[in-house]
Amino acid sequence: MTPPIAAPMRHLKTVGLACALFGLAAWVFWGCYVFAFHGTLGQDWMVFYAGARAYLEGNLPVVFDGQQLTDMLNRRFATWLSMPLNLHPWVYPPNFLLLFLPFGLLPPAASFAIFQTTGLVAALAAAWRYATRGVPREMLVFSLVLCPAVPFNVITGQNAFFSAALLLGGFGLLARSPILAGALLGILTFKPQIWLMVPIALLAARQWRALASASAVAVLIACLSLAVFGTEIWRVWLELMTGASDQYRTWVAVGRINGMSVFACVSLLGAPDALASGCQAAAMIVAAGAVYWVFAHGGTGPLPLAVLMTATILAAPHASTSDAILLGLAASLFLAAATDVGLRASHAVIAAAVWICPLCNPPSIFRIGVVTPVLLVIFLACLVNALRERDAAVATGALLPQ
Repeated sequence: MTPPIAAPMRHLKTVGLACALFGLAAWVFWGCYVFAFHGTLGQDWMVFYAGARAYLEGNLPVVFDGQQLTDMLNRRFATWLSMPLNLHPWVYPPNFLLLFLPFGLLPPAASFAIFQTTGLVAALAAAWRYATRGVPREMLVFSLVLCPAVPFNVITGQNAFFSAALLLGGFGLLARSPILAGALLGILTFKPQIWLMVPIALLAARQWRALASASAVAVLIACLSLAVFGTEIWRVWLELMTGASDQYRTWVAVGRINGMSVFACVSLLGAPDALASGCQAAAMIVAAGAVYWVFAHGGTGPLPLAVLMTATILAAPHASTSDAILLGLAASLFLAAATDVGLRASHAVIAAAVWICPLCNPPSIFRIGVVTPVLLVIFLACLVNALRERDAAVATGALLPQ
């Protein structure tokens, strides 16, 4: 019998040390982020909080108008802001407003602190639980804590901790409890661009119970938001997301273009919106194809999940630097799986580059960030190749199936 595949541990240790150093450097970036955002700390959370307060105070229509909502932010948080915010419209589906309402009951400082702390604890718990599937716990947890996207998420007050927790928790529970897994993935619909690849993975894997559960939970939350908020907020949100409102063009200039999506990167290279949108559509097709192939071929374990997380960011029509927490987890899952498939030095370097790429984003500030989509495509190829090698090793008896 062929001896089992052995990973070159010296490469793994080298990459681990490099990631630790980059992680420490990322925490130094806390200081840089605090300096850069000290006058607008928690600006994205401010939108969430103002939306919740608008409903609780009987003034929900203000959420429908981006300029009115921005004016409310500048008045409500005048003591927090060193300068007025530019346009900050409500861009999330109303089901997120429903989920955020409990945080709107708290005083602002407590709401911000508890929102970020709860999200981080949920993400760490999901990572700790998932690590029982043969992934080194310390590696996954420390990767999450040190990931360069973490300080950006906290300083801007984004919700990427929750989306990472739901995605990791949902797919971590898929084999043991598909109904619960689907419920978690259904909640993730509050961030549609991060949910895009989920139904493709579940369909390819023929996880019908999880798919049904996810659909039921998503519909339930949407119906509850309709009952609580009415239809107008849904109409306004759909107009914004489909580009049917004048507000969309302004948001592209001040919001979407400051992300790390394919659309943002191609636009910053000077391409017109039509070409940028075409490139984004092509990226979605590539990402969906990779996810479908992996999960249709019985994908389980850390490598398929790494494919899903990487493809999620590549396909997302809008992704912020905080969403790159998923890339940090994907790179860590790939390195953790190296004990099964072996670790080429070149692949280790690519994984490390993916892990630290939030330091070079968004590309509107760090122009080198425009290469991020190319890096993600290369990383997807590495992941798929690793899965093929693993399957070949299983077929020849050199590796036990997962």
